[in-house]
Amino acid sequence: RVAKMAAKTATILLFLAATASTEYVPGTPGAAWSAEELLAVRSKLFSMFRKGNAPKALRLSFHDCVKYADGTGGCDGCLNWDGVDVKFDPEKYAKDHANIEHGNNNGLGPFVRQLEKLYTSTDYPRDAQILGQSLRDSGKSRADLWSYAAIVAVEYGIESNNIACVDRSHPSLIRSHCVHEPNTTACFVEPSRNIQFQHGRADCTDFDSEFPYKATKAEHHPNPVADGRATIEFFRDEFDFNGRETVAIFGAHTFGKPSIRNSLFPYTWTSSAINLFNNDYYKNIVAKDRWYINDKECGRVGDAYGNRPQTRWLAHTRKMTHRGGPVFWIHQNHVCPSLYNDKNWSSADRQCVEEADASLGQQCRPDPPTGESRPRTRDEPDADPNRGCERWKLIPGADEIALNCEMGLYLDFQVTDGIPHGCSGFEHFSASMASDDKKAVWSQIPGQKDKAQPDCKKQMLAEPAGSTPLSQIMEEYADDQTQWVDDFMAAFEKMMRNGYPDGLTNSPDIHTNLVCPMPSIIGSYTENCYQQESVDSDGAVFKIGNRNKNLAGKVYQWNPSTKLFDFAEEQPGATNQLWRLSSGGHQLINEMTGLPLSVESNVNFRFEEDGDDYLVINPMTGKALDCFAARKPGKECKTWKKHGLTNQRFFVIMAA
Repeated sequence: RVAKMAAKTATILLFLAATASTEYVPGTPGAAWSAEELLAVRSKLFSMFRKGNAPKALRLSFHDCVKYADGTGGCDGCLNWDGVDVKFDPEKYAKDHANIEHGNNNGLGPFVRQLEKLYTSTDYPRDAQILGQSLRDSGKSRADLWSYAAIVAVEYGIESNNIACVDRSHPSLIRSHCVHEPNTTACFVEPSRNIQFQHGRADCTDFDSEFPYKATKAEHHPNPVADGRATIEFFRDEFDFNGRETVAIFGAHTFGKPSIRNSLFPYTWTSSAINLFNNDYYKNIVAKDRWYINDKECGRVGDAYGNRPQTRWLAHTRKMTHRGGPVFWIHQNHVCPSLYNDKNWSSADRQCVEEADASLGQQCRPDPPTGESRPRTRDEPDADPNRGCERWKLIPGADEIALNCEMGLYLDFQVTDGIPHGCSGFEHFSASMASDDKKAVWSQIPGQKDKAQPDCKKQMLAEPAGSTPLSQIMEEYADDQTQWVDDFMAAFEKMMRNGYPDGLTNSPDIHTNLVCPMPSIIGSYTENCYQQESVDSDGAVFKIGNRNKNLAGKVYQWNPSTKLFDFAEEQPGATNQLWRLSSGGHQLINEMTGLPLSVESNVNFRFEEDGDDYLVINPMTGKALDCFAARKPGKECKTWKKHGLTNQRFFVIMAA
């Protein structure tokens, strides 16, 4: 009983400490987060991520952590709003947009406003767990919330990937969730550890009078059309990153996609997988053989013999800026016509598929080898990879792209005033980009009539000198998913400390016994995140009654038909009406399901004795479990302001 009272006292003190904090003051370190707050906000973020926001949360964390042009700042819960919420109306070859010299925060406005609702409210989003105080009112900084949101986003993306590895039709998966090697060990992302969330970041002090998340200082962003050397220098100077950390952090581009209306860069980094967090990005960049996927059923298209097709990169610009940029790179596969999507088939494509020899495992008729007219054998190369049944193709409408700044980490070329040079294949870019001809510019080897990948050497730059060259790190990450995700996490944690040379404070680890189901993308989010407490198998088993006269003779139960907790007539031997108290003393565990009672997305309660009865209190809100609504069959108990009347009084019936 002494231990029970001590546990009760500790819970009350935790609640009082959580609710006694004062409203956050910009410029001061954010207050500590309790495990309960971390879990509640995680459930809120999961609800928000159902709409495809997880990649935006990760992007926001980087943009928040860049410093200001004067060298101050870092992760401070503020963004310069110059260019945000601007929508470009790009026109090919018009050359009517300003040249791109650096990135900006465009496209992040809607998600920042959503996070602000979470930060300043207790009950946003409406279908997730309720806080007793808003994060702002309990002293948390906005910067800490933004970093935590990014961490949860990465974990959400990893879990989405691992679900897609075994069940691409799972209801929690957002569109665009194709994996290249389903049901294989290599498909799964398995980090060696969890990301450590730290608190203590301070929000900016120079901000808009109406919107405190809008910084008034100019920021220093990297240049997306710069070459590899300039990119390495930026991350070295602004984040104290070495080459490995820079290459690792760029893997964030495996998650999400650019928007031509926000940045003038179209398409996607990883086609059909933008909501999955894995190392596909690196496999694309180093031009590994990759399946061609361009249908909703994730059909894998190969060469004529069904092999993973070869891939290549083309440098390209549509001449939308004054200098004829921006230049970016487009990924192509050497493939048959898609067997799973005939939308763009020509009559020749159809003939290629119809003439395939299924007995040889062919997906289309093989093209001839050099100097002959017969179909090539499996091991012979295609004489003309630009024509015939097997040819270089991009994925229409979902082309995989790369920016100069990231391709320059793998290939050695230079960029001056937005114009790439230094490799065969770029010779015409300067004149073609300057021209007002209404033509796109593609990389092309002099003397050849077809588009071609620039003949660049691999990037051998190392930072610091003598360390592993950048191109080799890229190849390591393409080959070893665990190596990459472990290095990414270390670089990610370092990035989120930018501007805090004295360090930050570790928050509680919530991953032990964590239960946080992935939400379905359709309907309301009824799940919640919690740490399940163990149950003593020898502990007392009991039923739960309520003193409301309309519930006399009824007991609290898990209703397997409705998947709700309600009251029903007592049934001898019905395990759905039996409960145990968890070892930690905070959860009521149902005997049928083995899961805790959940009310309004909360599973942890404080139990206050009053004679032979108990009040069941949500420690986050201080409200009591109230069964007034449960008088009607099939209705659940809710929480209400504590008053101690019969609706809120529960009693225990020991099981025989």
